[in-house]
Amino acid sequence: MRIVVTADLHYRPADRPRYLDLARRIAAQRPDCLIVAGDVGHPLRLFRRGLELFNSLQCLKLFVAGNHDLYRSDYDSRTLWERVLPAEARRAGFVWLEEQVVHLGGVGICGTLGWYDYSTSAHHLGVPAEAYPQLKDLVNHDADYVDWPWSDRAMARYLKRGFGRRLATLHANPAVDQILVVTHMPIFDVTIPTYPQSEVWSLLRAYMGNLALGEEVRACPKVTHVISGHLHRGGAWRIDGAGGNIDCRIVGTRGDFPNLLTLTL
Repeated sequence: MRIVVTADLHYRPADRPRYLDLARRIAAQRPDCLIVAGDVGHPLRLFRRGLELFNSLQCLKLFVAGNHDLYRSDYDSRTLWERVLPAEARRAGFVWLEEQVVHLGGVGICGTLGWYDYSTSAHHLGVPAEAYPQLKDLVNHDADYVDWPWSDRAMARYLKRGFGRRLATLHANPAVDQILVVTHMPIFDVTIPTYPQSEVWSLLRAYMGNLALGEEVRACPKVTHVISGHLHRGGAWRIDGAGGNIDCRIVGTRGDFPNLLTLTL
């Protein structure tokens, strides 16, 4: 079974030939499944065009949203999250993984945006967790363009609960032998770079991942693979899990352009 994962398209019309080439490269692999792990594009018209790159791909297509997909434009962030993005993803032929799991043979796939909860904050700064909501607008445009009514930590808890229920469903299914977890934001601390020499990048680290999700994933013995996006910096790690080593990867970019990863399971 061949699964291709891409992320962080940030679709730009000026680079359309390069995006078409990415779509051709994916199609040439004849995947059984394509997963797009967030940040397709904004405003909404560019989100649509990003997903439409894969219209001709004849395989199962799965999607989790990224933070940039939720930037207010034609709609506020809450409307995008609750109604518009799920509908647009389905219209483009994608499964909205925030609400359902997928089985491919003995492989279960479970996904979430995985909003940040400040658990990845740089400890050497000594900044208390309660200060990060006020500091976000200094380093992160989410503070300017994500206008839903929930706090970061409330949203992180909400998504974790839903993800946990879906993951437990897959784990309890005797037909599922292994689980692939897909998130937009990373969930293991080792995957997130540290820049102690830079106060700005050290502060930004708090808005890069969700370690509580990582602990939940590590505790599930059937999880064998985790793939995330968001960082634009690729890498591969082995993470200790309840069922043995977890193959963890960040999609990253290829130069200044979206990359792809291929898994054979």
